Amino acid sequence: MNMITALVVPSGVALTLYVLGLLAGAAARTRALSWWLLASSGMVTVIFSSGLVAASLMSPLEYEEPVLEDPARYADARHIVVLTAWGSDDNNLPLTARLNASSVYRVMLALELHQSRPDCDIIVSGEPVAARLIREVMVTFGVPAEKVRLEDTSHSTAESARNLRAFVGDRSFFLVTSAGHMPRSLAVLRRQGLEAIPAPTDHQLPKDWWRADAMPRPASLVVSDLAIHEMVGLLWYRLLGRA
Repeated sequence: MNMITALVVPSGVALTLYVLGLLAGAAARTRALSWWLLASSGMVTVIFSSGLVAASLMSPLEYEEPVLEDPARYADARHIVVLTAWGSDDNNLPLTARLNASSVYRVMLALELHQSRPDCDIIVSGEPVAARLIREVMVTFGVPAEKVRLEDTSHSTAESARNLRAFVGDRSFFLVTSAGHMPRSLAVLRRQGLEAIPAPTDHQLPKDWWRADAMPRPASLVVSDLAIHEMVGLLWYRLLGRA
């Protein structure tokens, strides 16, 4: 799955075209094709580096679920589930710098939710290093250690969906993850019969694509990659019957 995604995201397509262009340029009979491949690589990079394109791809994912405004409405919820993003076990970095931006946004929203709903415990689900670091940050910021549980055996969203049943049972819970990742997460969790209340965060670009910056920027290419990654991932889960 990861290999497929790496090839179909815009940066992967641009890199593939670039490498093919270099190879084609090595032989005289394919030199004309080489220029077309290299030009195509550049065009893909420029187009998907525009904020207008990135927002048009990402916004339908990020704004499918509204921001959670009143956690008290969901009186039956007893858990806050945080899906991990990425973390580094590098002791040369300060604790909060060992998490990437997506993880930090998720931590901050989980802390905000816990302030509103101290009756809920927090379950961190996902990759072991990131899960442990997220728990450590939450405890550092005042959440009692006994209130933060780890489900740190999952290496994908689908695995988290399967493994969370033992932690939440049939109770509803708040689901904290990046807004662009929320549609895929909800699909696999609901496939497992779990009652997740979406709490999206880490929005990348404005809801209205025409308000985004049209100029090509590396950050916008990253967002385009993330959007295509989520679309391909959701399609893949549906083909496998996981969503």
